[in-house]
Amino acid sequence: MLKLAKITTYVSLCLLYGCAPPSSIKTHNTLTDKTLVSHATSLESKKLYSANWPSQSWWLSLGDIQLNNLIEQALQHSPNIQLANANLEKASALVMAADSKFDPVVSANASATRSRLSRSEDYTYQGSQYGTLYGLGLNMSYSFDLWGGNKAAWVASVSNQKAAEIDHQAAKINLSSAIIRTYIQLANAYALEDLAKDDFERTQRIILITEKLLQSGLTSNDRLYTAQSNEASSKQVLKQRALSIQLLKNALATLIGDGPDLANNIQRPSAHLSAKLNLPAELPANLMAHRPDIVAAKWRIEAASKNIDVAKTRFYPNVNLSASAGFKSVLGDSMFGEPSRSWSVGPAISLPLFTQDLKANLIDQSADYDSAVAHYNQTISKAFGDVTDRILTIKSVNKQIADAQRSAKLAAQSYHITEKRYQSGMGSQLEVLLIENQLLQAESALTLLKNQLQEQQAALIEALGGGFGDDQTVSTSKH
Repeated sequence: MLKLAKITTYVSLCLLYGCAPPSSIKTHNTLTDKTLVSHATSLESKKLYSANWPSQSWWLSLGDIQLNNLIEQALQHSPNIQLANANLEKASALVMAADSKFDPVVSANASATRSRLSRSEDYTYQGSQYGTLYGLGLNMSYSFDLWGGNKAAWVASVSNQKAAEIDHQAAKINLSSAIIRTYIQLANAYALEDLAKDDFERTQRIILITEKLLQSGLTSNDRLYTAQSNEASSKQVLKQRALSIQLLKNALATLIGDGPDLANNIQRPSAHLSAKLNLPAELPANLMAHRPDIVAAKWRIEAASKNIDVAKTRFYPNVNLSASAGFKSVLGDSMFGEPSRSWSVGPAISLPLFTQDLKANLIDQSADYDSAVAHYNQTISKAFGDVTDRILTIKSVNKQIADAQRSAKLAAQSYHITEKRYQSGMGSQLEVLLIENQLLQAESALTLLKNQLQEQQAALIEALGGGFGDDQTVSTSKH
C-alpha cells in the first residue's frame, strides 16, 4: 500500500512538472517611476511651493457663474462622458462575469418526448412501438479553483474596473480643462476685439484730423485716401475679431455636446486666473497619485500581472464536479415514484497534453504586461515633462509681460504725442501711421501674453491632475 502511494505521488509530481508553464517565457520591462522621481529634483524648489494640490471643481473659485453652468452641462451631455460611462459599464460587467466563476452552474430542465420506434430501435425487433418519456431535474457543475486562476482573473477584472473608473474621472477633467482653455481663449478674443475697436476709433480720428487739414490747405487728397484706407483695414480686422469670437463660442457648444443655439447665448467671460506660480509641496513624489493617467496605468499593470497568473494556471490539471438529479418516467409510470428517480455524480479531471496554444497565450499576456509597463513609464515621463513645460513657460511669460507692458506704455505715449503734432499740422501722416501700427502690435502682444499666461495656468492645473486624488481604493481580497 505504501509503495502504491509512493508511485501515485511520483506520477502526480511528474504530471505537474510536465504541465508547468515554461520558465523561458518572461516579462522584460520594469517600472522606472523611482528613477524618474529621483531625477526630478529641479521641481523641488521650495520657494515656489505655497499652494495645496488642485481640488475638484477648482474652477468654481474663478467666480464665473456662466463657466460653472457650461461645465456642469458638459459633464451631463458630452459624448466623451457618455463614452466613458459605457466603458465603465463594460468593465463592471466583466467583474460580474469573473465573479460568477466562483459559483456553481445550476440549471433546471423539463421535457416531454413522444416517439415512434423503428424495428432497429426496438429491443424486441418488432417496431411500430410508441412511447412517451417525461423528464424533470436539475443539473449542476462546479470547477475547483485549485491553482487560483479564477481569483487572479477576478483581481484582474477589478483592476481594469478601477482603471475604467479613473478614466471616467480623467474624461471629466480633460473635458472641463478643454472648456476652460477655450473659455480663456474666448476672453482673449473679446480683449483683441476691444483693441480692434480702439484702433478703428483712432483711424476715424485721423480721418477727421486729415479732413480738417485738407480744408485748411495743409495737406492733400492722397493723405485723406490713405487715412480712409487705413480705416477700412481696421474695420476688416474688427470683423475678423468678431468671427473669432463666434467660432470660439461654437467650439464651446461642440465641447458641451449642444447645438449652435447655445453659442448664441454665451456672454463675455468674466473668469480670471491668478498669475502667481503656486505649486504643491513634494511635487515629484506625489504627482503620481494626483495624475489620473498615471494611476490608471498602474492599475492596468496590476491587471496584466494577474492575467499572466491566469495564463500559467491553464497549464495545470483542472478538476470539475458535475451532478444531476431528477425524475424520468415513461407513459403510465408515476412521475415522482421510486422507479422514476434519477441522479448521478461525476468528478472529472482534465490535463492539457498539447500546450502550444497555452504557450502562445502566456507569451501574449507577458507582452501585454510589458506594454502596460512601457505605457506607465511613458505616462510618468510625459507627466513630468508637462509640469516642467508649464512652469518654464509661466516663468518666461511673466517676464515677457513686464517688457510688453513697458513697450505698450511707451508706444501709447509716443502715439499721443505724434497725433497731437499731426493735428497741429506739424507732423506727417506717415509718422502717425507707423506709430499707430507699433501701438497696435504692442497692445496685441501684451494681450496675447496675458492670455497665454492664463492658458498656461489652466494647463498647469491640468498637468497637476486637475483635482484628481487617488484616495479611493478597490479591495482585491473578496475571494
